[in-house]
Amino acid sequence: PARTHKHVAHVESPKTTMVDSTPLIPDGKEKKEGHRVLCCCDSRKAVIILNVLALALTIASLIIRLVDNQYFSAWTIILYVLNLFFYSIVTWSALQFGKSAVEWGIFWSIVDMIWTSVYLARNSGWMVEGSSNRTATIVGYSIFYAFHVLIIYANWTYVSEVGKGIMSRETHSREKYSCCCNV
Repeated sequence: PARTHKHVAHVESPKTTMVDSTPLIPDGKEKKEGHRVLCCCDSRKAVIILNVLALALTIASLIIRLVDNQYFSAWTIILYVLNLFFYSIVTWSALQFGKSAVEWGIFWSIVDMIWTSVYLARNSGWMVEGSSNRTATIVGYSIFYAFHVLIIYANWTYVSEVGKGIMSRETHSREKYSCCCNV
């Protein structure tokens, strides 16, 4: 006989008692259906980790620029505010198993990459051979683009899995995966 108490199903058999936090999904009986982002973690965890990391890097960049007394144009300030906003709402949305804010995060990442590309094209003086910090600038923007592509990939995978019903609050116990931590 099965009893339900506070969202926990207890199934008793003559030999064992099984406690399952998600009674609709037999624990251990179904295989993970979702992707492993970079073979490391499930899509939800990847969205949370990457967007928290992006949030931290944005804050660190802002602090470094403030300490160095660098000039802030209105566009730079808008860019920082929008990045902080989108990384925050995407993280919050993924924590709540939401989808809409993560979709907006994908849109924002694409806009941010286009905005940065336009900036680089308009201010191409740094590309002149022999200019100071040319290599560092190229490496920095290469990392920027690669990181944004990774964020878009994780966000897209998560949105796809939520849309298909693969990743949800109910299926999370089946879908959660991590190669290094069990958060």
